[in-house]
Amino acid sequence: MSKAATCIAVFGGAFDPFHNGHVAAIKLLLTVPTIDRVLVVPSGDRPDKQGVSPAADRFEMTRRGIGAVFAHEPRVIVSDVQSRGEVGFSSIDLVTYVQKHFGKQAGVVIGSELLKELPMWHRAEELRQQAKFLVLERPGAIAATPPTGWHVEFLPTFGAEAVEVSSTELRKKLAQGERCEGLLPEVVRDYCIQRGLYREATSS
Repeated sequence: MSKAATCIAVFGGAFDPFHNGHVAAIKLLLTVPTIDRVLVVPSGDRPDKQGVSPAADRFEMTRRGIGAVFAHEPRVIVSDVQSRGEVGFSSIDLVTYVQKHFGKQAGVVIGSELLKELPMWHRAEELRQQAKFLVLERPGAIAATPPTGWHVEFLPTFGAEAVEVSSTELRKKLAQGERCEGLLPEVVRDYCIQRGLYREATSS
């Protein structure tokens, strides 16, 4: 496939905290020939999302985690465009940003369980026309069928890199002072301790 046919993989999320499940997903994305770069975008502060750490902290955790794991991989970029409020919360906002600043099609990374919801997303018709969706099939997930007319690319399944991490359970472990080895980059854990994140965490 020609270089012109590649896209920018847009990997958005709360990243509360950034953990090894995210690392495994990024490593998988880097193996896909149609992906030129991976743009990791921690979400901004949202009034409808309670119990989420401040955007500035989630961006910094992600930045440090990416720096530690992908220090020599220039194709992985961490962006603060949502955490500092430059673009809106929706996927179409990020798609428009990628088209403007990178001059490439955006490939929005989603889990297979979200496929059926795409026609209900904000400005869905614009999304359908402008973006493609890079689908991560989670281990054990039921196979999903893409909605008609949407550009969908199913990614390879996770192999040895698969890491099953529940963010809620991870926050509880961090709140209890556990080391969480194998679940998140050490620099992220150190940042959580330094900032006192999740000390009051129970569930969210």
